[in-house]
Amino acid sequence: GSDSNKKIEEFENVFARIHGVKYAFSTDSGTGALHSAVAAVNPEPGDEIITTPVTDVGTVLGIMLQNAIPIFADWNPDTFNTNPADVEHRINERTKAIIAVHMYGNPCDMDSLMEIGRKYKIPVIEDCSHAHLAEYKGKLVGTIGDMGCFSIGAKLITAGGGGMFISNNETFTRQAIGFARKGSEY
Repeated sequence: GSDSNKKIEEFENVFARIHGVKYAFSTDSGTGALHSAVAAVNPEPGDEIITTPVTDVGTVLGIMLQNAIPIFADWNPDTFNTNPADVEHRINERTKAIIAVHMYGNPCDMDSLMEIGRKYKIPVIEDCSHAHLAEYKGKLVGTIGDMGCFSIGAKLITAGGGGMFISNNETFTRQAIGFARKGSEY
């Protein structure tokens, strides 16, 4: 009912405020948040999204459910995170996005990944499902890339299920909400 919708909206507002972003909307799961973020970049079937093989299957499902191809960049065994040099090596004309996965509360090298994203005009999506409130150089993960995605169920936060999408980019947010909410922006 409306009380339930009001509580969800309040939670979204709190999540946005904590992260210092303009937009936040809840999804059914972290996979749903990632799926919405991938949909926001509007990949054509066969387009590629670069990520890491060291992640939960939800990251890969968010890519595959949009008929895109996950391309796995090498990872650093010291951090379990993506090697930015290998990300750049794998970029081609079919690359639509990079998904940085912050594993075990350990943020990725976001300076390098953002530099690559800007250089090739490719959006960077952050999968923060295992790194709630982790900081990279004083910034919360999820706020550095173009979009941030969180799982808020059965991981670090006991909430049963759910996910959250955050961004400061209005275009990506409108597209992601439109996708997640079956065509309705708000």
